[in-house]
Amino acid sequence: MADAKDSTPSLSNEEAIKKEAALDATKLLEKHEIKDHPQLPPKSHLPKAFGNWSFEEIAMSLGDPKRGKGSLREQGLSMLLQMCKRPTDTIKAVKFGLVQKVEDCLDHPLALDVMLQLTRQRYSRTELLTKTNIVESLVSVAEKGEVACRLGSYKCLWELSQYQGLSHERKLSIVSRCIGTCDADKEAKIKVAALAVLKMMITRQGVLKEGEACITTVTGLLGHRDALVSEYACEALEYVCVSPTGKAGCIKAGAVPKLTANLDHDNKRVRMFASASLMHISLLKEGKLALIEAKTVPILLKRLSDEPAIQNYTLQALTSMFQHPSVREQVKGSVENKELIETLAKSSDPLVAGSAKSALDQLLWMP
Repeated sequence: MADAKDSTPSLSNEEAIKKEAALDATKLLEKHEIKDHPQLPPKSHLPKAFGNWSFEEIAMSLGDPKRGKGSLREQGLSMLLQMCKRPTDTIKAVKFGLVQKVEDCLDHPLALDVMLQLTRQRYSRTELLTKTNIVESLVSVAEKGEVACRLGSYKCLWELSQYQGLSHERKLSIVSRCIGTCDADKEAKIKVAALAVLKMMITRQGVLKEGEACITTVTGLLGHRDALVSEYACEALEYVCVSPTGKAGCIKAGAVPKLTANLDHDNKRVRMFASASLMHISLLKEGKLALIEAKTVPILLKRLSDEPAIQNYTLQALTSMFQHPSVREQVKGSVENKELIETLAKSSDPLVAGSAKSALDQLLWMP
């Protein structure tokens, strides 16, 4: 009798392979199974290439008395600098009280870099202005710190000067420090940084009256050997000249001859800001007389062949100057000057064309 067949159906080769693969996968998962709940890092945990840091550890490192390169304090500041580039982490750092810790480290350039990041973000900036003496600390560093720290402090002050929230006393303190730096600091780049803050304080913080106190100092920098210092001095003076008292102050300080000399400067931005300042000054009767005395008009006429921005400011200054009879007759007597202004009235630049037409109308006006 034939053997009874096995009641269990046999598996095909394909099914056997699938079953074996599933078994192998199960064994692999069991091998790597996480037995306990995974431990999440604490909220203050921050990863870094040189190790895992927490806010607590950063705070402790900032109090390290060692000041040398590679010190624990320097590592903490480096870690905090990277963190402050992320707004969410910056908020955490502020809530943990690290802002005050950084303020105590402003003798280190890295601390100024961290502070610069803090001043750029609204939440931390508000914390700085309301709960710390940051302005006073930065002003102190700007006066007495090393070159890198002085430069860093002015970068921070520049950021703070863009926003409302500075008290009148703090505004005066910043302006006073800027003037002191422009007068006494030997480093050209520090003078430039101070002039940049001074301009921002005048334009954004409404300290024009206090800003006018800088006229004598800034005027003295118009002919500085460093072109960038001259550029920033001309720009700062332009904003001072917006007010009538600022214009009068520039005339009294002897700025007109120096601005006139800067019309021939190699740096086009110096020429541009010089022509803009002279445009403002020429609006006053005393300004016209000062420009006539400094023989500014012939130099302005030369600048009509310059770049459009300079042409525009120059034409506006000449329009004011043409209100004076002697200047009008002098320029009208030159066919070349008249033809040049007529040509500019057809310029493709609408601002230049408009200014040239105004200048031409004033030039040809008959009483």
